[in-house]
Amino acid sequence: MILQTLARFSNLYGGNPELVLAGGGNTSAKDGNTLYIKGSGTRLATVAPEDFVAMDRGRLAAMLDKTYPQEDAPREAAALADLMAAKLPGQEAKRPSVETLLHALFPMRYVLHLHPALVNGLTCAADGKAWAEKLFPQAVWIEACKPGYILAMLCRERMAQYKSRTGRDAQILLLQNHGVFFAADDVQTLDTLLCDLLGTLRAHCAQTPDFSASADEDAALGSRLAALYAPGAVYRFCGAAEAVRFSESLTSMQPLLEPFTPDHIVYCKAHPLYLPRGCDVQAAFADYRALHGYAPKICYVQGGGFYALSETAKQADTAMLLALDAVKIAVYSRAFGGALPQSKALTEFIVNWEVEAYRAKLAQ
Repeated sequence: MILQTLARFSNLYGGNPELVLAGGGNTSAKDGNTLYIKGSGTRLATVAPEDFVAMDRGRLAAMLDKTYPQEDAPREAAALADLMAAKLPGQEAKRPSVETLLHALFPMRYVLHLHPALVNGLTCAADGKAWAEKLFPQAVWIEACKPGYILAMLCRERMAQYKSRTGRDAQILLLQNHGVFFAADDVQTLDTLLCDLLGTLRAHCAQTPDFSASADEDAALGSRLAALYAPGAVYRFCGAAEAVRFSESLTSMQPLLEPFTPDHIVYCKAHPLYLPRGCDVQAAFADYRALHGYAPKICYVQGGGFYALSETAKQADTAMLLALDAVKIAVYSRAFGGALPQSKALTEFIVNWEVEAYRAKLAQ
């Protein structure tokens, strides 16, 4: 029964594009010594009861008290090996979410983790922490840090501090440049926590993104960009008013030149290519590839919106959705002091992190 309940509310939230895009977000449920967690690469909108990974809570708890290497690569390799070893028999073919340890921290039965643009307008903002403390004193703010084991340990520390201060277990975590976690013993309370938080944010954000059509597609340019990306590649065009406003100059583009969250890196790569009017498109493309080691998935054209590029229509559609998500975040962040993308160091870590490379492979 618990797996049916878990799948049902996962599908409910996962099917709402205002809450979940592509493979983002995850859910879990606890039953005795077992934690059921969404598998990496599966989608909340379509996850079925049999898709969740059954984990040994005792072995997960032991990971939190284990000493791992300080260096990034050996630490993450060792933590991943222990995470995979914590799967129960019969789960060998599945891979649990990298955030499994964080789910295990909550004593509540159900956990819901989402990356809504409205929430990330707060978590990806210069004054996000101050506003979070003012609007959501019941939430725990988690400063940006390396994902996986390091994030779980930081959350453990902040949650313990919250309980020491308030006498209560934390039910809401706001993760800088990441998203939000909710935890409750029943799904009705989960929904209440989510709706209350979103309602407060909507009331505070005076400006909402304008996605009315504003610029016309240049089919010749789109085809040329796709050909430069890869043989047989496809493109999608976005001429929404808000995207066009950002594309007007390199100065107006600043909030979008660095990624806001790991999801934007997975589905859009870390940086867009900006094409000023009259530039040599082929040379700009070649310079980008030489600098980053890969072709751009998002190309902004001065005053003309952007083009999303990829090998397949599905991937191009997803890249466009995540690029629009970044636009939403940039707009919402104005209510909280303006956009604050990820640090360059954190972006570099995620770009080279095996777990996100695995997610990116599954997204193809």
